Amino acid sequence: MRLTIQIALAILVCCTLSCDSMREVSIYEPSKSISAFEQFPHKTLFTGSEENGIWGVKNNSCKEVSFEKTNNFNGKDHLHIKWDDSKCSYIALGLKWSNFKGKNLKPIIKSAAIELRIRVDSGVLSNVPMFFVLVDYGGNQCRANINYLNLEGGRIDTKWRRIRIPFQAFNYEKNGVNMGNIKELRIEFQRKGDVHIDNIVIVPHEHNYKKTKEIFTKVFDSHPIQLGSGKEYWWGINTKYSSSLQFGRSFKNESVVIELDKSKKAPWNTFGFSPYQWMRVDISSIHTTSALTFKLKSTELPKLQTILFAYTGKKRKLEKILNESHYVDKGNGLYQAYLPLKSLIGYSEFEWDALKEIRFKILEGNKVEIGDFQLIEFRGNPKKPTEWKGI
Repeated sequence: MRLTIQIALAILVCCTLSCDSMREVSIYEPSKSISAFEQFPHKTLFTGSEENGIWGVKNNSCKEVSFEKTNNFNGKDHLHIKWDDSKCSYIALGLKWSNFKGKNLKPIIKSAAIELRIRVDSGVLSNVPMFFVLVDYGGNQCRANINYLNLEGGRIDTKWRRIRIPFQAFNYEKNGVNMGNIKELRIEFQRKGDVHIDNIVIVPHEHNYKKTKEIFTKVFDSHPIQLGSGKEYWWGINTKYSSSLQFGRSFKNESVVIELDKSKKAPWNTFGFSPYQWMRVDISSIHTTSALTFKLKSTELPKLQTILFAYTGKKRKLEKILNESHYVDKGNGLYQAYLPLKSLIGYSEFEWDALKEIRFKILEGNKVEIGDFQLIEFRGNPKKPTEWKGI
């Protein structure tokens, strides 16, 4: 009898222990979903010369490449490149991204971007003539450039600034690139430059601007056209970094008050805006009969440079330094500026269906307010911009 009771107690203890153990694991415990970005295994492109391979680093008359070990953003060294394309037709570096393994970017095209850090040794830049190129295993290529919306602080200076290139910004559909089998990333350099680059990685990113013909292009076919509406579509005006440029209130629409800090050797003197919400602007049907006009308030006329940029084309930049012939004196320190587009050298080579940005640089002068930017009809002599009867 005593033995029977002991056996019964032993069975009860075993059952109790088994039940307690089973309580620790739930058969119906929900599994955690893993995002496409988390599953993507090739997130690192460059963190240092020892960890990641790069081709095209051999120095020549066009470029000078080095790996510097001081003032890095991350790792033991970073990339430093100086280039000048006046001596060569093509300058590029290639990243042996995951040792050239095929990368499937399709699941992360809408949710990720290439991120890197960039700085210069001195001065301030608003843009660098660098282009990012994805190459598939069929040899097809697609490219994207630096967009002001994805440039930290809207400037490149001596601090490590973050740049993001969303995968959605690449023109892969147009060029027939297989985003499911990407071989490498190349960085192409144009004109002339000198920059430090570090920590090129893939990061989560939400890109709010779809690059499609229907959404990305704004067509204008009549005058007048109000330009630069909305402060969120401007760059170069950030009091956190410089008080030389601030938004003003003297005019009906957006304006900029310029008061350069003369105590600095190179005060920040450049600003710009998208003609229309950072969309590709098409004025191809009216560009030959258009003039850029704006108001200017100052005790004396400044020396002002105007620059137009296009998203595409062999000639992507037009520039003009305005002189007294471009202004009409309205009295009391108020002037109206007129710049016929046909007066810009090279205007016939410019892609007027891909207008990207209008930029201004104060070369000389101080205490100026500029605003009310428009495109208006102009059919007069481009060399005499203020003499047309419509003005």
